[in-house]
Amino acid sequence: MLYLLGLSGLIGLAEAGAGAVALIVAAGVAGVFAPPLGTVMRVLWARILDGRPLNTAYALDSVTEEVVFTVGPLLAGGLIAVAEPLAAMVLVMGLIGLGTVCFVVSVEPGAANDVEEADGRPLAVVGIRTIVLAFAGVGLVVGVLQVTLPFIADRAGSPGAGGVLLAMLSAGSAIGGIWYGRVQWRSAAVKRFVVLVIAFTLTLLPLGLIDGPVRAGVVVFVVGLNLAPLFTTAYFLVNDLVAASGTAPTEANTWVATANNGGFAAGSAVAGVLLDSRGPTLTVMAAVAIAAVIAVVTVLRRRTLVLTPG
Repeated sequence: MLYLLGLSGLIGLAEAGAGAVALIVAAGVAGVFAPPLGTVMRVLWARILDGRPLNTAYALDSVTEEVVFTVGPLLAGGLIAVAEPLAAMVLVMGLIGLGTVCFVVSVEPGAANDVEEADGRPLAVVGIRTIVLAFAGVGLVVGVLQVTLPFIADRAGSPGAGGVLLAMLSAGSAIGGIWYGRVQWRSAAVKRFVVLVIAFTLTLLPLGLIDGPVRAGVVVFVVGLNLAPLFTTAYFLVNDLVAASGTAPTEANTWVATANNGGFAAGSAVAGVLLDSRGPTLTVMAAVAIAAVIAVVTVLRRRTLVLTPG
């Protein structure tokens, strides 16, 4: 309810012609109250499945998010083209309200009981700190891409292709997540996580040498193939670390989501500054450098991701 009220305030300010600073502050205040549906859902998966494989469930979670991120901007763009930005925001509010109600009523009574029996602090666990750090870096890189890809399209004289490039990134992630969730993996989750972080970094490299939207679309599709599998594996590792360390699962998943969202916001802001002053090549290479640092740190800290019950 507070989130919807915050969005209503944002719409009111926009309609009144408020300045950019006021709109940014209003958006930030609204975001504070965003319902943590994804975080709660991932905690409930572990309880509802009761020891059964979580890989497919977490993959479904990641793929669903990518479908939303693909369809959402396209739907909003279509509404803005035929109506007004206000119509898009009203639709968003309606979908948020409907989705939240559907989520709440779909959870069986008692399913969430005792889910927070553990009261240990997640950030006291070194492995969870490793995943939070990795997610902050990955989120930052994706945030850079969210701003850079439309810039590349616009500079090439095809501003409409910006949304297509973003959709290619999400489509690659969705396809990667579907494939990943169908495989019965025998390798350790820690090894898969490290490999995926490295693969994410390596697939970014060609983007720094490309200006055209067509080739950029191919590259970001390949980059996207790593994203949903990477998130899926991270959620799986967090669940294992929480179970082994006796820490609060909802707080642990919230830290991971916060790191990802915070990195995304920071990456988007930094990319806007760099693109205006340095252009897309340097901006992308900066993102690659950050991804490389995260990959090195993850490799060096990989043993922290294995925690035996104490």
